[in-house]
Amino acid sequence: MNRKITIKVKPGSLKRSIETFGSDRYLIKTTETDNAKVNEDILFMLSKYTGTPQHRLRIIAGINSDDKIITIE
Repeated sequence: MNRKITIKVKPGSLKRSIETFGSDRYLIKTTETDNAKVNEDILFMLSKYTGTPQHRLRIIAGINSDDKIITIE
């Protein structure tokens, strides 16, 4: 079963963090500013936060946006 989660990203933050806003909604702050590195960092952070292997996380919408939808397979 795939689970979809909604992410709001704040790139260029002073500290990295994850905040939960209800069911399957997160605010992720990252120190990265380059879009490709932001995507890598949020997948890494989300993997650690959820205990899910990183290869099971995939960005399905918003690859170049601060609003993303990620699926957990």
